[in-house]
Amino acid sequence: MSAILRRSPLLVFIVVTVAVFGALRPGFISVNGFLDIGQQIAVTAILAFALTAVIIARGIDISVGSTLSVSGVAGAQLLTSGLPAPLAIAACVLTGAAIGALNGVLIGVLRVSPLIATLGTMAFGSGAALALSGASSIPVEDTAVLMAGGGYVGPVPASVVIAVVLMIGWMLVLGHTLYGRWIYAVGGNADAARASLVPARTVQLSTFVLAGASAGLGAVIMIGRVGSAQPLAGQGLEFAAITAAVVGGAKLSGGSGSVGGTMLGAVFIGVVNSGLSFMAVPQQTIYVVTGALVIVAVLATQRQELKELLDGARRAFSGRGTATRVQEAAEGTRERRMELAGIGKSFPGVRALHDVSFTLGSGEVVALVGENGAGKSTLVKVLAGAHEPDTGRLLIDGEPVRLASAEDSRTAGVSVIHQHFSLLPDLTVLENLFLGREPTRFGVLRRRWMRTRARRVLEELELDVDLDAGLAGLPVGERQMVEVAKAMLDDAWLVIMDEPTSALSNRERERLYELVGRLLERDVAVLYISHRMEEIYRLAGRAVVLRDGEFVGEADLSEVDESALISMMVGRRIGTVFAHRETEPGEPLLRIEGVSDGGRLAEASLTVRAGEIVGLAGLLGSGRSEVLRCAAGLSRRAAGRVLVDGRELPSGDLPAASGRGVVYVPEDRLREGVVPSMSVRDNIVLAWLRRNSRFGVVPRGVGRLVEESIERLGIRPPHPDRATGVLSGGNQQKVVLARWLATEPRVLLLDEPTNGVDVGSKAEIHALIADLKERGLAVLMVSSELPELLGVADRIHVMRGGTVAGELPRGATEEEVMALAFGHSPAAAPG
Repeated sequence: MSAILRRSPLLVFIVVTVAVFGALRPGFISVNGFLDIGQQIAVTAILAFALTAVIIARGIDISVGSTLSVSGVAGAQLLTSGLPAPLAIAACVLTGAAIGALNGVLIGVLRVSPLIATLGTMAFGSGAALALSGASSIPVEDTAVLMAGGGYVGPVPASVVIAVVLMIGWMLVLGHTLYGRWIYAVGGNADAARASLVPARTVQLSTFVLAGASAGLGAVIMIGRVGSAQPLAGQGLEFAAITAAVVGGAKLSGGSGSVGGTMLGAVFIGVVNSGLSFMAVPQQTIYVVTGALVIVAVLATQRQELKELLDGARRAFSGRGTATRVQEAAEGTRERRMELAGIGKSFPGVRALHDVSFTLGSGEVVALVGENGAGKSTLVKVLAGAHEPDTGRLLIDGEPVRLASAEDSRTAGVSVIHQHFSLLPDLTVLENLFLGREPTRFGVLRRRWMRTRARRVLEELELDVDLDAGLAGLPVGERQMVEVAKAMLDDAWLVIMDEPTSALSNRERERLYELVGRLLERDVAVLYISHRMEEIYRLAGRAVVLRDGEFVGEADLSEVDESALISMMVGRRIGTVFAHRETEPGEPLLRIEGVSDGGRLAEASLTVRAGEIVGLAGLLGSGRSEVLRCAAGLSRRAAGRVLVDGRELPSGDLPAASGRGVVYVPEDRLREGVVPSMSVRDNIVLAWLRRNSRFGVVPRGVGRLVEESIERLGIRPPHPDRATGVLSGGNQQKVVLARWLATEPRVLLLDEPTNGVDVGSKAEIHALIADLKERGLAVLMVSSELPELLGVADRIHVMRGGTVAGELPRGATEEEVMALAFGHSPAAAPG
């Protein structure tokens, strides 16, 4: 019922529509009239329920109409040839399921586009129905077959009863079973679903099989309604069913939708069509009016998207020009200054910023620090023009300015380098640099001018990048440099860097630090956001501290030490962030012997004992992550063995590895970690349910497990029903950790476990890892942050060129690690 209540605008539309038709034609509102509407929409609803699952799993099926036609024709022919009625009905359903399976194989296994695959099977089904029937109807007189579409259960049409039963069944499946969770997970993030033991391809294939089977059942009902199998019986039904699902709230982008909403969508379409027909409106007018009302209903049910669209339009047409005037007034000047005065921003149920005030000036680096969820990202969006503040003012060079859009922000000289790249991998470096602001003359790109301007900026920043190179082929570090160059092409005087080194190696970080220095030489101001204390103290002169959306204060970094700054950020004293706990290691638990993946990983051998943390260091591309992925079963091994407790794990078998207690926390939480559209609760139990659901039903103990996990890891806010995608990066990382810790692992493989996580959360995560170590877990951890590895690891293996270059004991120095990473003897390392 909660799904129906969330679709209350559509329910209101239905009530209003019924009332209007009832007022215009009093005979419209009657029990028999409503039963007739139910009978008319029954087949559409049955198809729409299955298509809702297909759409949630990020698919689309436009072949269900033709599948219905060919299934009905095939069943009718078998019936007339002497097959018993029950078997003929089964033949209809199985024919539909077979076509659905073909769709599933094309899409789920062969990776064909759902639109193209189902377009092909739609043509195949239509042609097969016409060929098998000789382009004519096939009469059916068997009462058992006719019962589904023409019979009654008391006063209620049998087709309506079937539709209601299927609706209840689908609601139970999607809301209360493991399979339902899998469908939402695959649609929300297929990579994360696979990494969480979900058989993603099988799940997607099965949704198409169920859609085909539903079309076969719909064929039986259609035969009962008209007394014959029609070769064009399903024509247009696919669009009616998809419309019902979308009107009911299912998003074609996947991961969202409900059967209750789909039912309301089908009822709404049925009421409109029946009402207009009851009023003897011409068919062409019915099409126009129905289409218009469907659009209005979709807008009403997609309230958040509509609100964002209207807000964007309002920002675009109001307050325009203030940034331009400020920029024009500043032309010819070098000294620039931005002042934030009492900035506040709230969202429904959340106060993201409150009374934030500080200043930025040309030629300085100011660090913006705080825990995840402190309001840093919201403040960046305010400065980028994505959000307008509810309270307070922005001033540039003493003049009030309204940054109502990204264009306003760019015009004011503000450029943002986001943590997650805003570049397009399929374009060249040159095309990315001018993306969205391409210079033209009479509609033709001024490529020569673009090259000249781009070369000038790259030379000024001392970047050696091929302008014609495809971005996808560049290393991560060079892509980050292209982001910086793109910002400088805007003639920005203020550059905001949001976690710019989160994906960079140590060498690439050094290049970025040099780049920041060159920006300062150009009198550019830099607002630098990072959770790495060492780079904050290296680059910035002062830090602005936010906590819980409020401005805590500023810190002169030449006078405030790291411990005091962390206390300002978290509101409490924190000891050593990367604290080490002494334990007595047990027997070897994980053994990796001569493992290769046939690619970047050439050969790696190492051992991790129970109650031990082993670090894996090395440059980006050295094969560190590949070792973890082979051990976890995410990648197939070309050679070598992985043993747990002396028993070999099968190659490339993630469920088998998980079953032996080996779990993997991925480096990229957005790609392989969280499913953003799913709740915190569903994300945490996604892997746990595979072993703990009885007969595929979600057990009752889930709520207690989730509450304990949220409390144990300090996930904030502690709301299990909140969508994971709205959480801060650090809290999303905690959700991923909670998911795997819920499975009670024995071997924990951590790939950059605190990347993008604030200092307070880092301390909490490492305290938790230390607890697990004391309980006897074997931990193998990859980190690009050397102080982290040196702080918590008992031993460190250093990777170079896909092999283990050497092993260092606890107490090793950064110089010794880097010497091995670059191929030098540790003894030769300086210091």
